[in-house]
Amino acid sequence: MILSVIFVLGCSKNDNKNGEIKTSTAENPKNLPSSGGKTLEMILVIPDEIYKGELKDSIGGYFMKACEGLSQPEPLFDVVQMNPNAFFKSEMFQKHRNVFIIDFKSTNKENTIFQKIDYKSYPQAYFQIIANNRDSLHSLISKYSPSIIHQFYNNEHRRVASAFRNYENIDITKKLKTTFKFSLAFSKEYLISKFEDDFAWFRKDFKVNNEQKTLNIMIYKTPFLGNGMFNEEKIIELRNKISKANIPGPTRGSYMGTEERFPFYRNTISLNGKPAVETRGLWRLYNDFMGGPFVNYCFHDEKNNQFVMIDCFLYAPNQTKRDELMQLESIVYSLKLD
Repeated sequence: MILSVIFVLGCSKNDNKNGEIKTSTAENPKNLPSSGGKTLEMILVIPDEIYKGELKDSIGGYFMKACEGLSQPEPLFDVVQMNPNAFFKSEMFQKHRNVFIIDFKSTNKENTIFQKIDYKSYPQAYFQIIANNRDSLHSLISKYSPSIIHQFYNNEHRRVASAFRNYENIDITKKLKTTFKFSLAFSKEYLISKFEDDFAWFRKDFKVNNEQKTLNIMIYKTPFLGNGMFNEEKIIELRNKISKANIPGPTRGSYMGTEERFPFYRNTISLNGKPAVETRGLWRLYNDFMGGPFVNYCFHDEKNNQFVMIDCFLYAPNQTKRDELMQLESIVYSLKLD
């Protein structure tokens, strides 16, 4: 394992002037034990006596803010706060998938941040902020929380994709490679609802506490006609066209579309190195009363000159949806182009 000496012994430069997170990565991460923790759970290691007031509110404002695009509020993470003594005595908690340590003491000689990827377990992201005054601590949290959140989410994607590839639906993989020229890590629980030359729909039905949940991914491809296809209005228009034609509701004349009375959340992201546009929002059934969240990904496959849309949507009435949406997102993040 390649470990950063700086992380263990301290940094020779103060105040992290270059603005970058010092990072170390395990040499053979898959030889490490599997990380633990629930989906989107993070361990926050910070003494009780300082985890209060403005600092607690600041941390909560980043890590426990509401997820974008859900019909009912759910936090980005379930935060489990631990005192340092308890954390460092527990091998189990040190192997947690998402760890954020705040070391705040006036005797600290620096104000900086470190990151270890796959340190005690796999997959794992292990962050430590070191600060000796409150202004520096707040500044580091403000500056680097988005990067920490991104890495924690990346960990969740890696975990799901790795698990699904060990339990892969080979039939779906072969069909996707042949027709769409890429693969996604679907587990065997997912079934093919519809498969055509330019469209596919996969779903997983299950129950939680006797309540139905349905996870769906639809895929569509069409010739690439220019960057105007990434316009938000064009993406929603295409999504509505595809879903109306292919995703019927349970009653006669009902079909899925996009709920346009609520805001969309748009981001530019990377799917395994492929630039993509992500759009989050709510879907609804027209001529019926079902709905839920969706997250839509669009990218240009230059090799095959095709515009690809991958749309995740789920139905889970009166239930939490964050973790299931994360599962769907993780499938998309497993994208491998031929």
